[in-house]
Amino acid sequence: MRCFVALDLPRPVCNYLAGLADQFGQKGKVKWVPADQLHLTLVFAGDLEDAQVDGLRRDLATIDVPALSLRLQGLGHFPPRGEPRVVWAALGGDIEALTALQERVAALAEQHGVERDERGFTPHVTLGRVKSPFGALALIDQLQQVGATLRDKPFAPTGLVLYRSELLKGGPEHTPLLRRPAPSVGGG
Repeated sequence: MRCFVALDLPRPVCNYLAGLADQFGQKGKVKWVPADQLHLTLVFAGDLEDAQVDGLRRDLATIDVPALSLRLQGLGHFPPRGEPRVVWAALGGDIEALTALQERVAALAEQHGVERDERGFTPHVTLGRVKSPFGALALIDQLQQVGATLRDKPFAPTGLVLYRSELLKGGPEHTPLLRRPAPSVGGG
């Protein structure tokens, strides 16, 4: 079972981010992520056996999800040099607490056989995947221009979720296996 652990984002933030795709027109060939699939990945676990999933689900149910205040902080791409393959929105705000949460989740996942990502954690929301290098330079320029106009309104993630991800012909389908509500900022 292909799985990942993520923080869900408020619906207005997802709708806003998905709407950014309209500003790119035909700049590059990008498969944009639909609003209902946008999230902040903490750990990509990959393919797991049922026993690993059950153990991870059990351990994630005990984790304390902190109140986080995040904000959009520009647009970028992976890899950072050369032709882009992934377009993303950077996050700012309570990054230290977010990174600490990601570290706890990665340590739990490692106990269930999930290898750590050697690239480290870069807080971001994947907005799209570049399908062709055609128009890549124009896309990079547009990312900088649109990124400079992002709303800087703080938001709080709505929950910590263990997802099963199935790769289907029409795109991936994410099914929650565990959902832990996140506290709102300022208590609650």
